[in-house]
Amino acid sequence: MKGINLAWFVSLLLLALLGTKCGRPKDASPVIAVVGEEALTLNELIDKIPNHIRSDMTSVNLREFVLSWINDQVLYQEAVAREIDRDETLRKEFENLKRELVISKLLEQTLNKDIAVAEEEIKAYYDANREGFILSDDVVHAHHVLLGSQKEANEVRKRLRAGEPFGTVAQDITQDSLEADAWDLGYFSRNDVIEEIAKVVFKMSVKSISYPIKSDFGYHIVQLVDKQKKGEVESFDTVKDEIKQKLLTRKRQDKYQRFVLQMKSKFKIQTNFLLLDSSILDSLLYKVDRAAL
Repeated sequence: MKGINLAWFVSLLLLALLGTKCGRPKDASPVIAVVGEEALTLNELIDKIPNHIRSDMTSVNLREFVLSWINDQVLYQEAVAREIDRDETLRKEFENLKRELVISKLLEQTLNKDIAVAEEEIKAYYDANREGFILSDDVVHAHHVLLGSQKEANEVRKRLRAGEPFGTVAQDITQDSLEADAWDLGYFSRNDVIEEIAKVVFKMSVKSISYPIKSDFGYHIVQLVDKQKKGEVESFDTVKDEIKQKLLTRKRQDKYQRFVLQMKSKFKIQTNFLLLDSSILDSLLYKVDRAAL
């Protein structure tokens, strides 16, 4: 893991090995921390860290993670000692939460399986609903990079005018600190960017590259990719992802309805809606309210 020096890691393992004598670990890996009868092992610590952030965890992050676990354990064990976990209202909430999680997992496994949207479907929806994609404001599609000095900005502009791809130049000057495609701003209106950039970019011609634009943040270089005017229909590429998500949602909803009907056929279902007659319901609710007093 990034940021973990050797000395700290050795001390971590020594602490873990000492902890195995008193922590009653749930697995055979070394113990990192113990609270009462509960132990946090190295394997459990790793399992608790989401996969997408593991590679970025530093020694400080890991320490904070362990301290957070200790805090949670202290509070939980105190709550159990006070028998809060036996509270009837809390028990019902647990049951409801368990039911919701189990249903959610079932639907996740069922509704996300074999659902896809083809490019042809997206284009067909776009063509049939073009009136729903009319622009309410002027928009432009631009590439952008921020520099610390005018000299650097001029160098970048020179490279771009020489034909180097914007993405290549942007990644080069930021030394890989820029997220993938962060330099591509996509389509935006005047109100979506700072005034200094808006004043320039909406007057530029497509494919042109701006001179350095000074702002409080530094010097900006902008390359205009495309522009569309208010009242025009948004381009297909602009709304493609939006349409795809809409069609996926629609397919999931349709599949949900079919799945529920299929499941209902497997069970014996009885109803007695007469009990929901307003006079009977009012009487029942009155009794419940009186009992709560």
